[in-house]
Amino acid sequence: MTTYLVYGQSFGTVLDEFGQPIDQVSVFFADQNIMLMSDVNGRFFLETKIPNNSVIQFYKLGFSSKLYKYKEGEELRMVMKKLHVNLDEVGVSESYSKLGNNRLMNIDKKTLDNNLVSTTLSQNVSKLSGVDVISSGQGIQKLVVRGLSGLRVVTYLNGMKIENQQWGGDHGIGFTDLGLNNVELIKGSSALKYGGEAVGGLLYFNDYPFQESQKLNGFLASKLNSSNYLSSNQIGLNWFKNDFYFTFYSQYAIASDYKLPNNQYLFNSRFRKKGLKFSISKRFKNWNNVFRYQYNGEDIGIPAHTHDNPSQILLEEVTLDNLILSEDFKLTRPNQFIDNHLFIYETNYFLNEAKLSVHLGHFVNNLKEFEKWTVAGIDLTSKNSQLTTNYNFNLKNFSFNLGSQISRLENQNNVQTKLIPDAVSDNLGLYSIVDYEKKNIGFNAGVRYDNKELSSLEYSFEKNFTNLSYSSGVYVKKENHLVRATFSTAFRAPHLSELFSDGIHHGSIRYEIGDVNLTTEKGSQFDLKYQYSDNHFGIVVNPFLQYIDDFISITPTDSSYQNSYRYYLYDQYDMVTMSGVECNIHYHPHQLHNLHIEQSYSFLNVVEHEEKNGIALLPANKVKTKLIYHLQNTQKSLKISNISLYHVYAFEQNNFAQYEEYTPAYNVVNVLVNTNLSTDLKLSFGIDNLLNKEYTPHISRLRNVADGVPNPGRSYNVNLKYNF
Repeated sequence: MTTYLVYGQSFGTVLDEFGQPIDQVSVFFADQNIMLMSDVNGRFFLETKIPNNSVIQFYKLGFSSKLYKYKEGEELRMVMKKLHVNLDEVGVSESYSKLGNNRLMNIDKKTLDNNLVSTTLSQNVSKLSGVDVISSGQGIQKLVVRGLSGLRVVTYLNGMKIENQQWGGDHGIGFTDLGLNNVELIKGSSALKYGGEAVGGLLYFNDYPFQESQKLNGFLASKLNSSNYLSSNQIGLNWFKNDFYFTFYSQYAIASDYKLPNNQYLFNSRFRKKGLKFSISKRFKNWNNVFRYQYNGEDIGIPAHTHDNPSQILLEEVTLDNLILSEDFKLTRPNQFIDNHLFIYETNYFLNEAKLSVHLGHFVNNLKEFEKWTVAGIDLTSKNSQLTTNYNFNLKNFSFNLGSQISRLENQNNVQTKLIPDAVSDNLGLYSIVDYEKKNIGFNAGVRYDNKELSSLEYSFEKNFTNLSYSSGVYVKKENHLVRATFSTAFRAPHLSELFSDGIHHGSIRYEIGDVNLTTEKGSQFDLKYQYSDNHFGIVVNPFLQYIDDFISITPTDSSYQNSYRYYLYDQYDMVTMSGVECNIHYHPHQLHNLHIEQSYSFLNVVEHEEKNGIALLPANKVKTKLIYHLQNTQKSLKISNISLYHVYAFEQNNFAQYEEYTPAYNVVNVLVNTNLSTDLKLSFGIDNLLNKEYTPHISRLRNVADGVPNPGRSYNVNLKYNF
């Protein structure tokens, strides 16, 4: 990269290595959350003054993305180098991250433009190495990171921690892909800034940035899928005037029961989802203010049993010969009604070499779960209020972050029957992180103190959980090689459900019993990452080792409640060891200029040292392969942009817990064709599960139903997006 600084204020030019302008370069002002696009002359223009030390990212497919820290009064001419390999998919490219410096921390980042792909949000994220999906049909899915999920994987949306009853195996992620731009991922016990309890990892979802445009612009998008008659429609709007920014998104999606490989349908796997969100931003010189509101509503069927005797249904009614076809969306029992409301206010103030950030959020989640026809088995409202502050300042080659998180979580039951009691959790987190970089070396170190107080009047219970977490890392870069090593820790206090559960969880078809004597779970992780890239080849190799002390597990017993719901007890293991290696490869053959080959490898080994009952729901090792062939230079008359083939090979899973079963290996193949019908209109057509393979992933929650209800069979999808 070469950067030329000339006189100016809020202007800039982007050129290639030969001095030619580059259009359609995304110029992202990270601290202001504003996106600009360069014009045909490579020029971009921000109407107002850019605060000193603002971080700017330049990126465009086919070029190396670059970060630059702006100096007041400068106009910059950015020279971007052409690349044949899309390094974003490999994880090598330099990019801005909310979670920290990706040269010093092992942060994966993935774009989430779901409008032209058929997969769900969780399935799209699971294309990253080391990430999988636990599902109860297509409507209920949650992410798994290196074999861990639920309470161990913390989820943030635009800076707010999402508390959506994630302790339940049949509760999804809590929002859709509506308005999302990308997701950042830290795997394992490595997140100090946001993840006080992220023993398994942290996912940070970001909305699209605000845009400067002289006129109202936006998009219309639709998805259709033959498997479950899915119809999903979205609209997005952007407006800007005089340092005032406004975005609006809305979505309505409806789906019936999904089709199995034998052309029958899984009864009650239907769902309906509604979403609405808007954001407002106002700038005052060095002061930015943002307000966000988001609503998500979900009506979801819980497949694989009805409201009668679950033990009889599992053995008799829900078999592949008796699955029920329902092309019309009509709710039936059991099912869930979910309403989420998210309010966010954030402000940034720039002080020469420093920036003060304050984030205030309030999240309300109401979950109603019905087993019978009239009375909810669970009607629980969760309210989470959060205040986060961060002070960042620079001193020569050092960057310092000092911050705090204060939050209060209240759980309130709205019916007499309770799985967990009314309770309150007060949380305080304080952290300090220092980064150092000079030329091609860098290191960082951080420490975080957390105090969590749990109380329940109903149980006369009050207890404090405290912990000190820390992280350190170093990287060295030489030419095209980079090596990064980190050691970090994290803790997780036991959740209300693990301490107090005493009742039927209908969606999971089990009776859960907690243990008030559970102690804090602690994770320690070693992570090594090597990466190499040139014009035609990129590779990342990432071995890791994590020890989790006092691992909290839920264990099935050999007895049942009312001969219908198996008893499950929360238990604690002295130590669990999780080790493995992940690898990403992107190869672009010089002889086949339009062909790109991407592969990721994920291998995980888990050892439960006491050899009690094993660890349940561990994902199988996988190899994910994507072949993309670009045709825009050879088949312009067909207006085909590219054709891609996506293949997943899952190895057999013979490391399973008591009452689980062996899972054989399987292959899944998807095909997608992307077209550009015009400058503003894009259409894609895809076939999922091309070979109509009958398979049930080891971590599917439908494995224990009958002989294992498989994932959807072959299906066709059409995805349309119009930009205006």
